Amino acid sequence: MPIDDWQFWIVSLLALLALAFVAKPLFPMKSRQARCGGCPSNASDNEGHEKRASLTVGGKRVS
Repeated sequence: MPIDDWQFWIVSLLALLALAFVAKPLFPMKSRQARCGGCPSNASDNEGHEKRASLTVGGKRVS
């Protein structure tokens, strides 16, 4: 390997960046809520949270 050639290092760096770009979606990322450790104690239950839709299967509500 031509480790003394600057072009080798540029191409190697680009290959590593491309590999990281391709491999990034394969690894799970933590959600924002999981990173923050929960809401402050003075916040209400629905404040800052998305509203969830109810699930129905065959016209019957599933909890």
